[in-house]
Amino acid sequence: MTFSWRIPPWERFEDCKYLAVTLTDAGGGLFRFSSEGVRGDDPIEALADLLMTPGSLLGLMPSYPALIGVVVRHGINTDWIAEPPVKVARDDRGRWQIAIAEADVPDVTVFTPTEIAGLVSRLRSQYGRAG
Repeated sequence: MTFSWRIPPWERFEDCKYLAVTLTDAGGGLFRFSSEGVRGDDPIEALADLLMTPGSLLGLMPSYPALIGVVVRHGINTDWIAEPPVKVARDDRGRWQIAIAEADVPDVTVFTPTEIAGLVSRLRSQYGRAG
């Protein structure tokens, strides 16, 4: 499968247009997050930039058992970098569920570990080793 971009987002010289919040299981029902700006013209391109940036744990590991998901938000927001309004909890089957606490946040996409693994596989197929 090929991608529609001319230049992959991780090779572009442009400002970041999205914010990616990576959520990981910290144990004991708690979670950790890390936030960073990423490039791209849509949420999938922004996630690809996160995955393919050199040193990305998400792109290097074939599976990342602590990964809960990645939330991609259009626009850089300093409040989101410091403390994203994300709620994470386990459902009655023990699966992680991600919710955005702010109802009026435009252009927010939540990616599950399965979706992320699928994109990593596609990126590796086309571009070689991610990260």
